[in-house]
Amino acid sequence: MNVKIYGDGASRVGVRQVTDKIYWICHSAGDQARKLNRGFAEDFARINPEFDPNANDIMYSSYLFLDEKTLMTDTLGPAQHDTVLEALADILDGRALDHLWISHTELPHAANTAAIRRAHPRVEVMTAGGHDHYEVHGLHDARKLNYGEKIELGEHTIEIIQPLFVDHALTQWIYEHKTGFLCPVDWALNAQNEQQSFLFMDEMEETGYSADRFMHDISITNCVVFPWLRWADPDQIASMIDQFFEKYDVHIFAPSHTNVIRKDMPKYIAALRQAMRNVVMGDYNLVY
Repeated sequence: MNVKIYGDGASRVGVRQVTDKIYWICHSAGDQARKLNRGFAEDFARINPEFDPNANDIMYSSYLFLDEKTLMTDTLGPAQHDTVLEALADILDGRALDHLWISHTELPHAANTAAIRRAHPRVEVMTAGGHDHYEVHGLHDARKLNYGEKIELGEHTIEIIQPLFVDHALTQWIYEHKTGFLCPVDWALNAQNEQQSFLFMDEMEETGYSADRFMHDISITNCVVFPWLRWADPDQIASMIDQFFEKYDVHIFAPSHTNVIRKDMPKYIAALRQAMRNVVMGDYNLVY
């Protein structure tokens, strides 16, 4: 695994290349995760025996495109303030950051906006349209984007797309047309143990992980992330997922809190589909 690591514990950030021009910037606490996250995995494992009781780490991810223009998605959280700036500076290697896209205003996604703006004063900051009190996240003058808008970087074209599953009412996803890169933000959160930090999903399989384990992870974690799903229709949700992946030819599945999937996409899409049916039909009294 070729990863460059900055800091440790709550500030720990790793950088890996997904393609020659897409970088994964990821926070993972590693061997300090159990202490920092208070061992939540054991609670999940009591509800779902398929959940790894040692998986006490949940990542926060940003992605950086290096093209004729540069674009960063989200900013990681407050604890990664210094390390994400250091990692970003190393990847850019003297280049300017042209665009910063904020998926939604929540600390793991938007907390370092102001710091990045100070480091790159000419950056164009972009976020979801439809609201106006973004000052607390340094987004007071951000360009407000609508679904269907596209950002041309050179070889890569980023399209703002409507999410299937929203954490906040104002949330957007992005799809990149050349690579089939999809960032579905908070959808599909899974957990890692300390040996699985910064691994792509196919590398996770070498540690004993599987699409079936992924399905079970999503079945339990997404009850917490999207509690409104208790009122959804499982058949409608499955149909929406099918239609979405028919419309978007996804080759790189890169959420904010999930190990990047870059291989065997059909089996993981099938796992996602079943997981979301499970979420809708789950016993929410076991989660809260």
